[in-house]
This record gives sequence, C-alpha cells and structure tokens, in this order.
Amino acid sequence: MSLQDWRFTPRASAAGIAVALCLAFGACARDTTTGGASLTGDWDWYRMLGAAPGGGFEARRRFGYAHFDGANAAGAWLRSRAGGTLATIDAVELSGDSLVLAFASGDEVRATLIGDSIAGRTYREGQPVDRVWLMRRTAPPVWEPSYRLWPGEVSDSTYAVEIDPAMPMQARDGTTLMSFVARPVGDGPFPVVMERTPYLRFDTTSGIWWASRGYVYVKQDVRGRGDSDGVLDMNAGQEEDGYDAVEWAGTLPGTNGKVGMIGASNPGLYAWYAAIAAPPHLAAIAPAVATADPIRIVPYIDMVFSPTIVPWLCLTAVKETMSDMSNVPVFRAFNHLPVIEAAEQAGCPRPPYWDDWFDHQALDDYWRALGIEARLDRVNVPVLGMAGWYDDARGTIRNYVALDTLADHPFQRIVMGPGAHKGIDYVNGDFGPQARVERSRDMQARWFDRWLKGVDNGVDREPPVDIFVMGENVWRQEHEWPLARTVYTRYYLHSGGAANTARGDGTLNTVPPGEEPADTFTYDPGDPTPYLIDARELELGLNEDYSAVHAGRRDVLAFTTAPLAQPVEITGPMTATIWAASDARDTDWNVMILEVRPDGTAWRMQDGIMRARFRDGFDRPALLEPGRVYRYDIDLWFTSRVIPPGNRLRVVVSSAAFPKYDRNLNTGGDNERDTEYVSAHQRVLHDGAHPSHVTLPIIPRDGP
Repeated sequence: MSLQDWRFTPRASAAGIAVALCLAFGACARDTTTGGASLTGDWDWYRMLGAAPGGGFEARRRFGYAHFDGANAAGAWLRSRAGGTLATIDAVELSGDSLVLAFASGDEVRATLIGDSIAGRTYREGQPVDRVWLMRRTAPPVWEPSYRLWPGEVSDSTYAVEIDPAMPMQARDGTTLMSFVARPVGDGPFPVVMERTPYLRFDTTSGIWWASRGYVYVKQDVRGRGDSDGVLDMNAGQEEDGYDAVEWAGTLPGTNGKVGMIGASNPGLYAWYAAIAAPPHLAAIAPAVATADPIRIVPYIDMVFSPTIVPWLCLTAVKETMSDMSNVPVFRAFNHLPVIEAAEQAGCPRPPYWDDWFDHQALDDYWRALGIEARLDRVNVPVLGMAGWYDDARGTIRNYVALDTLADHPFQRIVMGPGAHKGIDYVNGDFGPQARVERSRDMQARWFDRWLKGVDNGVDREPPVDIFVMGENVWRQEHEWPLARTVYTRYYLHSGGAANTARGDGTLNTVPPGEEPADTFTYDPGDPTPYLIDARELELGLNEDYSAVHAGRRDVLAFTTAPLAQPVEITGPMTATIWAASDARDTDWNVMILEVRPDGTAWRMQDGIMRARFRDGFDRPALLEPGRVYRYDIDLWFTSRVIPPGNRLRVVVSSAAFPKYDRNLNTGGDNERDTEYVSAHQRVLHDGAHPSHVTLPIIPRDGP
C-alpha cells in the first residue's frame, strides 16, 4: 500500500496566498501591478525553515522587525522582537520589484516586493536555506521588554575573565571529554556552574556572563560530540559521565568545591542524570526545559514512538558541528514505512542507539535504567526547574511532582512561563509585557548565589511555584503544584451519533450523559489525521490553529461547549477518560483540547495519546479483542490559562496525530518494522454506563 503525503494549508490572507503561490513555483514573477510600491517603512519579519515547500505543515514564525529607508543600507536594520540585532544589513538593492538584502554574515535574501508583502529566500554560500516574508506595518514596532520575575539581589558583573577553550578531563573509562572553561580573574575560591551538552561547548557569551559574576563556568562536550572522544548516546552513560565531570570540576584549582549544573533541553536532562548519580561536589541544579524520561517524550511519547526525533539525529550527525536542518526531507522520512528506516530516508546515518530504541518497544529494564522519575529519591540537592506551557520536553513539571511526593525531598522551585521549547518567539499570540523571561540566567544566578556562594538572599523562603496565567497574562506565585484549591471538573462528551468533524453535532458540558448513540469513524494509517508541526523546528507542542483540519476530516470527533458566560481558569494537570471499541487488534486514541474563539479559529491547548496495547501499563502490552469496549485513561499534560467569555472549549478524539506520533498500523504487529497496515473502524461511547469525559483543573475565581 502506498502512503499519501500529509499536507495542510492554513488560512492565509490574499497577499499571503500570492506569496505562497509565488514561492511554490520556484520563482516569483514580476508583479507589474505594484509599480511604485515603496520599500520605505517598518515591516514584520517572518521566517520558515526550508528553501522550498516540504509537503507538510510549515509555520511562519514572526521573529522580529525590519526597517528600510528605500534602497539605503545606512538606514536599514533587522531586529528581534525584543529589540536586539538579528542581522546587520550591509547592502539593499531594489530593482523594480526585485530586492536583495546582503548581510554582514555573508548570507543574503533574494526576494520580490508584492504590494505590502515581500517574499523570498535566504541564501548561504549560494545555496537556498530558509524562506522569509516581510509584511508592511502600519505602526512602528513595539519592543517586547525583558521582565524580571525574581527582583531580589543577585551577583553583578565585577570580575575580569580568562578563558581556556579546550581543557580535557578523563572519564572513569579513560575517555577524554573536552571542556570550555571561563574563570574570574581573582583569588577566589569560586563556585562552578557547569553544563554538559551535545550542542558543542564553545560559548564565550555565557562564559563571560558567569565568570564576571564570580563563577567558574564549565561547558563540556558530551562524549561523541565536538572534541570529546567516544560515541554519542542520547541517554546511556550520562549518569557516570555526569558524576565524573562534576567531581573533576569541583576540584579544579581556585574553586570552592561546590558545583551547580545548568542546561536547556538535553543538557537539562544531563543535569538530572548527574543529580541522580549524586556526586559529592554537586550542590544544586537549575535545568531549563529539561527533557523527560525517554518513554515520556524522546524517542517515545507515552510509549508511542515519535518520528520527529529524526531531525535531531540529523542535527547531531556530524561530530564536530551542528548540521543545517533547513532542507532535511523530513516529510519523506515520516511518510516512509517501515519507521525504522526513517533516519536513512532523511539522509542521516543511524546512530548506534537507534536499533536499541526499536528493540525495546515496551517499558523494560532498558528504559528503567535510563529513566529519571523512578529514581528521584537519589536526588539530594536543591532544584530549580524552568519551562513553558508549550514546552514539549515535559520534564520540569513531571520531575517536580514526582520529587514532591517523596517524604525527605530537597528544596525545589519551578517557574512555568508561556513559552515553547526554544522560547516565546515560537508561540502564536501576544502574551503581554511580562512574557519574555523564561530561562533567565538572573534566576539561575540568584539560585546559585544561595546554594553555591552561601548568600542568604531569601530564595528558599519565597513561594516555590511561579506560574504565568495565560489569558490574564500575569505571573502568580503559588505554594504547591497542583494547586490545593483546584476543583477537578468533568466535561462530558455528548452527541446524537454524528460528531464527525467540527461541524458535527458533538457537544461538551458538565452534565453526565444518559442514553446516547456512540460515534464512529474510520482510521486509515495511509491518510492519518495530521498534527500541525514542522519537526525541523524541534518544537512538538505549539498552539497552532486546527480549525481547518477539524472542519473537513471525518476521522475526528469534535465536542464543543456553548460560548462561556464567565471566564474560566484552567490551571493544572488535565486527563481524558474514553470508553471505546475497535475492530483492530491494536490502535491509538488521541485526545486534543482546544480553545475556540468567536472567529472560528481553534487553538490547541494540549493533547495526549494512548496506544491501546498499553491500556494496562507500559510494561504490560496486550492486544485488543476486536469489538470489545475498553476504558482508556489518557494524560493530557498541563496548562494555566483563562478562557474568556464568548470563547468555547473543544475536545477532539481521533486515532492519529501524525507525525508527532507514529501511525499505529492496526495489525497488532510491530508498528516500527512492519509495512502493511489495515484501516480500523472505531466506536467512541458516551452514555450512562460509559461517560467519556475530560477532567479539567478549574480554579475558583472571586469575580469576573
């Protein structure tokens, strides 16, 4: 059987459609209707990975603003949304409607001016890499400020800095690991801030920032990356290497014997691995957007393999560099069967641990040895975790909750903002002047001032939970997570048996169902329900608009509330309980919760997956009895947001969210090695005996 490409075109303005058509055909023809269109003025700057359409969902991200004074490079600039320089423009050439921007980096943009839009491509060394759009603004840019969430005293920049970019250490097995080290110039002794990374160690900016504040900054290439020897493994061996690295750093000349670990994404996970190993010199950790257990997010998401790991494999495929992912053919790789060949289909070599992932498709001793959550009782140092509600890494909240259940756990704090894995710039929407704070080094420095320098700055006497409440767009301090005042409220699925598509008769409310007919749909792995993602961005959990997807696909069941009469705050963990039957031996159940606005757009809040064979536990796979009704309890992750009056909530049930999750082939066989699949005929029940619902954490409010 052949697979259909998964494609989706979001809503677009007329100008946007013209731009898209212009790009789709490879070259933009002259638009004689724009005649005297002016380049002068302010523009929004959008970027998309890839020099040509890739066959799937491709999101434009608004990264900043541009300004032009005609074809005058002296007056041209390109800045981030926060006001920093994105690139220095050396030359502006405008001939008719053809525009060329030359940057100091050597890159250039070749584009076409179409009325109030500019569409083009970025070229690097003569090769197209990314696509760019500029849309004319009617008002000057408003720079987004950096909000200081923790206003207490923090170490200031007072020291000169010296740098050793290549300091070797030997791990216990004799492997040489290379580190970038920045030191304060002075007598000391100084504490150490350490990061272990697969993303290459050279980091002069961070080195100067930390060392000037009285910390020895150590950034180490993990084995198999950069100038470190050995072979990269995403998870295995990180405890041992983390232990050895901390003990080495804690005994460097001029240090005080106290080490704090930082890192974002995988480096954040490596901080957790080191904390579990419990080296004596480790005094605190402050990971950001830390990756969770490998069965929870990478490479499996709740024991369902995610093909979206393939771009990361491409990124780290060359030992000494970070590969450009702009034109990696991920859509070809995702559509290919068997899944185990996805890396080659993307043009990337299989890493040594690739086959291990597919040899262990259930929770077993292999995954237990690589997990964090079940071994948090080994952590004995204070923990500061930072992340965002649209971060897909998931480790920050999960580890906080698991550690908090232990009787004698160390002091910990979490900070949850509105951002995504790589920050606020990837999230759709405007979250106000307090939004741009996540991964703040000021907070990490204040944390380490307390635990590494011994400064009594009160960081351990403040409320331990900082959350950004989206919708109200304000920060709020809490004393626990989940919040003690939460009212867990069931929203039940209802229909007359025709809930297919968002135009169906599905409704959602807090009234338990009576006698209602079930809803049915067919799930075809050859045409799976799409999940809107460009995996090259390394973002899995963004708030995209699914209104067009859900409007026309009959393989989704949509259940929507009436417009809300009052604002509703949803803050905390969310779950779904679904009673369903299938005629297949195995299948998937995906539940997504969305916020529907009066204009009809439907923005993803969160979603979750259950592979039917794991309904009794990840370590107890069991195939289905076709036609039998089973209960499925699905984790929908967490959020904090206020839904305003007039908006609605929607729950969508399907059997795929591709390519975030690989397709269940419905055969009961090996979903990662097989190529044959069958369609599954699905039945979702919502009656008195089978009250399918989502459970939402509603926070009581004192007023409107």
